[in-house]
Amino acid sequence: MSRGGSSEGGWITTFADLMTLLFCFFVLLTTLSTQPKNCGELEQFLKDNKKQFNKYELRSTKLSCIVSLPQDYLFRSGDAVLKKGAFKALSPLFKKILEIPEHKSDLLIVEGHTDNVPMRSKKFPSNWELSSARANTIATMLINRLKYPEKSISIVGFADTRPKVSYKDQSGTPLKGSELKDARRANRRVEIVLTTPPKSLVESTLLFGGNL
Repeated sequence: MSRGGSSEGGWITTFADLMTLLFCFFVLLTTLSTQPKNCGELEQFLKDNKKQFNKYELRSTKLSCIVSLPQDYLFRSGDAVLKKGAFKALSPLFKKILEIPEHKSDLLIVEGHTDNVPMRSKKFPSNWELSSARANTIATMLINRLKYPEKSISIVGFADTRPKVSYKDQSGTPLKGSELKDARRANRRVEIVLTTPPKSLVESTLLFGGNL
């Protein structure tokens, strides 16, 4: 009796494991078949207005359109308050994003990035606080002045952990002089990530590897 019971229990367990694997397979298949993010209309807008947006950079991934905004015309060194004229320069871009059908329901993630110069002020003890504060400034501007829906915006500060330009040359030697200055200038930025929202909690976990 015990042998038969054990065999039956093992069969049920195996069947349950198979069903779980099949479920995960179909969810993953659905996720991977997601249409690539279309950044074409946003790219065309930047090209048509390249004189105004010549310092902006657009790149894309399968899931996102990413607009890189140089920090130098947004914030003063060591500060998170928008410079005079920054809102006027930024607003046409974000108004256009709201008009493009592809991006109307997007999640908009504001990423703050700093250079690798240590930050030690009373207001911002490190680059983590500074990068997060700058991202928060942009997000607050979008919500309060351009009426972006709060539920579609999030912020993140990366400090100097994700440089766009390496601080080392091809041989691995740290940059110096003007090359180091140029790298730091390129890495001080705010990035706007436009991402198609996941259709479900499971898909969100698979796509972004996080817990909601």
